[in-house]
Amino acid sequence: MTECAMFDLDGTLVNTIDDLANACEYVLGVYGYEKRWSIEDYTSFVGNGAKKLVERAFEHTLSENELNSALELFKKKYGEILLDNAYVYDGVKQSLDAVRAKGVRLAVVTNKPYAAAVKMVESLFGKGYFDFILGATEDNPKKPDPYMPTKALEAVGARGENTVYYGDSDVDVLTARSVGAKAVACSWGFRSRESLENAHPDAIIDTPADIKNFF
Repeated sequence: MTECAMFDLDGTLVNTIDDLANACEYVLGVYGYEKRWSIEDYTSFVGNGAKKLVERAFEHTLSENELNSALELFKKKYGEILLDNAYVYDGVKQSLDAVRAKGVRLAVVTNKPYAAAVKMVESLFGKGYFDFILGATEDNPKKPDPYMPTKALEAVGARGENTVYYGDSDVDVLTARSVGAKAVACSWGFRSRESLENAHPDAIIDTPADIKNFF
């Protein structure tokens, strides 16, 4: 029996790429760069947390101190525009409602900074809709390390082998594997279908309506 449905956030539940890109371009502008990257570029930069996103946008040219300063500037700007263009993918809510109706617990595990993740999820889905939300903090290892999904499983009282993890990248497939969960890759997100196939998930789904098919 499936006990938990666990989800990545950006590119899986919510399309966030425009606001992530705008926040990065703002920071680049502060540092004197002209508009630098396309939306397609940013889809390849995301997935490993905000610090990696900023580092990639600057092409790994910043010192550690400069990177940390740029990261703080990014977090501040992104916090201001977090919901400007973000939207839940069509069909996600209907599938989640169907899964919830079966008594399956819902969790979000994301490399998005914790405060931003909670604000986004509660704003777009409602407070208490998900049983547990966990985002990145300074002290905790990010996905695909098993730390965050393990914390989520403990919080909802589920076992990895009875969990389905949904995400849009190889990072998410590895995250699912780290706790023994079924890995379901979502092709509507920020990675190509070919890259998802190369990650060897248990399944690839092409529409949010397919989320509910595993219960």
